[in-house]
Amino acid sequence: MQEINSGLTFEVVNTINAISRDDWERLFPKEVIEGYGYHKTLEESSLKEFSMFYLTAKRAGNLIAIIPFFTMDFSMTTLIRGPLHKLIFFIRKLFKRFLMMRMIFIGSPTTEELYIATSKNEDRMKIISNALDKIYEFSRINKIKTISIYNLAKKDGGLNNHLIAAGFVPMENFPTTRFEIKAKSLEEYIASLGSSTRKDVRRKLRKSSGVIRLETEITDCVDDSIDEIYKLYMNNFNDSDIHFEILTPDFFLKICRNMPNSAKYFITRHEGKIVAFNLCFIENGTCIDKFIGFDYNFTLKYHTYYTTFCHNIDWCIKNNVRFYQPGQGDYDAKIRLGASLVPLFIYIKSFNPLLNFLMKPIVKLIEPKKFDSVLKDLTKYKNLRIED
Repeated sequence: MQEINSGLTFEVVNTINAISRDDWERLFPKEVIEGYGYHKTLEESSLKEFSMFYLTAKRAGNLIAIIPFFTMDFSMTTLIRGPLHKLIFFIRKLFKRFLMMRMIFIGSPTTEELYIATSKNEDRMKIISNALDKIYEFSRINKIKTISIYNLAKKDGGLNNHLIAAGFVPMENFPTTRFEIKAKSLEEYIASLGSSTRKDVRRKLRKSSGVIRLETEITDCVDDSIDEIYKLYMNNFNDSDIHFEILTPDFFLKICRNMPNSAKYFITRHEGKIVAFNLCFIENGTCIDKFIGFDYNFTLKYHTYYTTFCHNIDWCIKNNVRFYQPGQGDYDAKIRLGASLVPLFIYIKSFNPLLNFLMKPIVKLIEPKKFDSVLKDLTKYKNLRIED
């Protein structure tokens, strides 16, 4: 524990159990869905890639700030695609840790965006400035030379500007996606889509409903079906080009227990067999469609991506959920279905003078949008909205 000034002290703890749920919920905004229960689940799920920490700040014994962060061996290939990706793996045959480094990430490994909690009675930027000094100290003690601020939203302009002034280099990450649901029915939503997309969705829904009967249940317990759920999750994991973490079966078993009344599984079955699932977090008029899984042989034949998506939109409409957030990736389909893009940024700083000097040109080479065909050219999407 280190005293800074005016009775302000900082401490790094390595378990969320050192923070009370009451303090967490008092400091974090109510709109933050991925809160105490979500972080508790991450900690209890034995994720191999990350070591989780929390920097806490107290004044006169009262908790006034919580800053989640984690450490990991990060590979720049997580962000790179195409021929350059193959070249890097070739170089790694000679230099095993080429473009791989031990890093501190301020933020949480799987949350939608960066959340930092500070008391309303405190000067937020001063608290964060002092907190960065404490994290710099943590990095020196642990011989970690690179720090990243992970998934900072564009709307937090004050912090963005502060980080640039502090020597951090910004990089645009993969944006997340969000639907603002204004329709009063599923039919009204489909009617609002562009002509070609509208026809395509209706055709796929007719083809699916004319051949098979899908049933979707909403549950907060998957103890009896965890093997099926995890297999479908791994299908999606292996099909994705973006790999940052791999969840364990424990995560899927514990998430609803730690997020009661918020975490729900949408389980889609055909003749009793699970062919798709969506793990959603629902609170405050928002549904985060967090993790999904599909039986791809079935999906390719019967378009269950679209049938489950339309089911979820319909459910949101009927339950007065205004915002539906299906996350990163698969941008072409989501934009055509009406999603807006929510920019996210990563800020990087190295204590290695040479690496810090090279950081700007490196960032230009590995910026994610350079390797995504949709993000490279958004001009063809006439009605696309990019949120602040």
